[in-house]
Amino acid sequence: MVLFNPVKDDLKSPSSVFGAVGMVTENDSAALMAFTRLYLSEDRWRITAAGGSGSINFQFRLANPIDRWIPYNTSADFAYVAVQRRVWRDLFVGLTYTTSRFDTTTNLAPTPASATLHGIGAKASLDRRASVYYPRGGYQTELNYTSYPSGFGNQFESDILVGDYTRYDSMRGDTDVLASRFHAGIGLGDLSFNQQFIVGDKDIRGYSQGAFRGNSILAAQTEYRWNVWRRLGFVGFGGVATVFEAINPDDSGRLLPAGGVGFRITADKETHLNVGLDVAAGIDDWGVYFRVGEAF
Repeated sequence: MVLFNPVKDDLKSPSSVFGAVGMVTENDSAALMAFTRLYLSEDRWRITAAGGSGSINFQFRLANPIDRWIPYNTSADFAYVAVQRRVWRDLFVGLTYTTSRFDTTTNLAPTPASATLHGIGAKASLDRRASVYYPRGGYQTELNYTSYPSGFGNQFESDILVGDYTRYDSMRGDTDVLASRFHAGIGLGDLSFNQQFIVGDKDIRGYSQGAFRGNSILAAQTEYRWNVWRRLGFVGFGGVATVFEAINPDDSGRLLPAGGVGFRITADKETHLNVGLDVAAGIDDWGVYFRVGEAF
């Protein structure tokens, strides 16, 4: 990952970022992805783009009468772009486009279930964070709407609405940070298997097995970021999530608490960009998470 300034005399824009990720795991999953986030014209424009390909082996849980884990493989290619313009003070609005192709096979259905999705959307962000990389104050609210209409060649016609509110409070003389986040995702229409929300996929740590998935999700969590000495810091966090229209009806609305701890090392002092490792546990589940940057 590289931090850079596209225009040297632009003193208002945050540093832009470009990066690439390659992954190979011991369960024979593999993926390659490139991404960028550009801050341009004194932070009047924000452009996000990503693309990649991978083959991921995972699992989901089917309750009675099957009552067992179902392994599955998803081979996927995807591309995403979002362009936002500052329209008033700290309010950014713009458009998004995403395209993806999925081939999913399971032990129950060895013939691949294929889907190609084209989504067009709108995105609004009210960004009053003190910093985009390590905020010590302020808040950010984001609202994303993506439609997958049949007129775009989508086999699954659906709409997805995702909203986030994240707040940062300075603690201990502006040394530490208390960060809190609320996340909601709602899927409407005919969602494909790969469009469902998974607890632990993005917005809460401690659920790594993929047991809880559904067409909608709610999650809330709080994290204390304790900066101990120079580049060294620790975090402690806790939260709760639930899904609705779950793949297993008994899981709909079930409260799923989780919590954990981790450490951070500051890789870039100017932006306070951290790398670190977290350990988290949920109900009958746990996970270890390596990360670049913060969870939220």
